[in-house]
Amino acid sequence: PDRAAQARLVIVGDGPARADCMELLAQAGMAHLAWLPGERHDIAELMQAFDVFVLPSKNEGISNTILEALASGLPVIATAVGGNVELVEDGVTGRLVPAGDAENMAQALLGYLGDPEAQARIARQGSNARRQAEQRYSIPAMAEAYAAVYDRTLGLPALSGRRTTR
Repeated sequence: PDRAAQARLVIVGDGPARADCMELLAQAGMAHLAWLPGERHDIAELMQAFDVFVLPSKNEGISNTILEALASGLPVIATAVGGNVELVEDGVTGRLVPAGDAENMAQALLGYLGDPEAQARIARQGSNARRQAEQRYSIPAMAEAYAAVYDRTLGLPALSGRRTTR
């Protein structure tokens, strides 16, 4: 079966836009293809069921949800705003698209659903995402990076066995 036809939308979170999203889905006759569970506290478990993570922000700092998606081994499609460009490596851990460009966002998403290479792309970029999260953003990696900053600031040599991260 066509993977694009099997695609489902999950929007997690609560707020004023939730009702608008539900209304738009109903008007488009697509409410049956989406699940909007509201606020959840089991995000890591939910992400295990996803193939790809999408964050279409207009503005963003360093997104915890992108970090969670990377750590879950998901390719990330995000808008090229704020901290997203630091977290997502276009073509390596996902795709970056211009903010406000719904057509480009849709095409990027179809790239993970509509062709025979999609599963391989998801697996490769998901693996890259997980590796990046562990190497750059895990607690041990961050502790090592902070220690390296302190060492340099104090003029101390780096301790053997300690690696530095970007």
